Amino acid sequence: MQVVSDTPSAPISHVNVWPVGDELLVTWRGGGPAINVFVSDDPLDAGTDVRAPDGPNQVTVPRGERSYIHLFDPEHGFTVAAERVLAMDGVRNFRDIGGYPTVDGGESRWGRVFRSGRLDETSDADRTLIERLGITKVFDLRTQEEVDRQPDRLPDSVEHIHLPMSSSVAVQKGLLERITEGDVTSYTKADMAEGYLRMLGRFPEYLNQMVGAVADGETILFHCTAGKDRTGITAMTLLGLAGVADGYVLDDYEISAQHQPEGAIDFFTAALAEAGIDPDPFDLHAMLGSPRPVMRMTLEGLRDRWGSHEGYAEFLGLDRDRQAAARTHLRFAQP
Repeated sequence: MQVVSDTPSAPISHVNVWPVGDELLVTWRGGGPAINVFVSDDPLDAGTDVRAPDGPNQVTVPRGERSYIHLFDPEHGFTVAAERVLAMDGVRNFRDIGGYPTVDGGESRWGRVFRSGRLDETSDADRTLIERLGITKVFDLRTQEEVDRQPDRLPDSVEHIHLPMSSSVAVQKGLLERITEGDVTSYTKADMAEGYLRMLGRFPEYLNQMVGAVADGETILFHCTAGKDRTGITAMTLLGLAGVADGYVLDDYEISAQHQPEGAIDFFTAALAEAGIDPDPFDLHAMLGSPRPVMRMTLEGLRDRWGSHEGYAEFLGLDRDRQAAARTHLRFAQP
């Protein structure tokens, strides 16, 4: 005999999706005793493929090319989840910024905004997946020199938009070259955050254009070279406008460190030593990674300068209606 409690259940939260071979293991907290699990290839339509959990707060489902798991709790409605990082043949750090909790109890929307590293080595399968994700515009944030050296390889159906975004010290020279030539004599996490804030202040028209595309209902992908700095502040801008809590904005930024080339710090340390330069004044973990304190200082600086994410959006030239339209597409709404 099943005992049904009169005590309201907690909403589903802390959903994790883990690839295990050709399956996905999905775990979560909260929810009532009568959860149904739907699996579809659409983040908004649960479809008709339904099953019960395998056990308490978990289920294993087939892993499709892009699978969205819709957990339905009769008391609280749907919660949608998916793999955050998409496996690609020739692209690092390709991921979806959906599924992050917002400060008012909602979450960012899956399948609307994607971010990545450079796209010059995409395979046929990668380009097919980009099409199937419904991506209509790709915003390339690299300098002209970077684009000329490693041009994007995209499906013909996708519009490529070049928005060269960079801090002044990074326009033409590579990181190692700037150090060895004496342009940069030390570098800290605070320096990195200040560089991010300079970009936020220097390129309002570019960020306006990307937010505007979301407001128009486009499914977008934006990228730079590593997919962590220029891409990171763009993701922060969009997540902040969606109302995602700071801790999850930091989580999203920090993921990039897991998808950088192996051995980069050792390579830079050895290269500096060979050039006779003491590596100690340079925080290479900040320069080549994505440490949480950098984005935390960036968020603090944004609020100091513009008051809030909404204040920054106004600086970008987005009026309240335009902000509301973007927010509608950035946030999940119950069907």
